[in-house]
Amino acid sequence: MRCKVCGCPELRWLRVGTVAQQFGCTPKVLRRLIKKGEIDGVRIGGEWRIDHQSLDDYVRKDSVRFSLPEARQP
Repeated sequence: MRCKVCGCPELRWLRVGTVAQQFGCTPKVLRRLIKKGEIDGVRIGGEWRIDHQSLDDYVRKDSVRFSLPEARQP
C-alpha cells in the first residue's frame, strides 16, 4: 500500500534511493535535506534512511497543492 501524501511505501524508515526515485530527484538532494534538518534521517549500516512522517510533513509544508494523480478530480 502507498502513502496518500507522498506515494511512498508505508514504512517507518524509507531508503533514500526509494524516495529519490518516487520524487524524481537524486539521493544527494535528499541527503542535503537531512543534513540541513529539513527532514529527519538516520544512518543505518552506512545507508541513510528517511523518517516517513518527517517526509510527509515536508511535502505538506512545502507544497502549494498536492494530490496524487489518481486522486485528482477532472
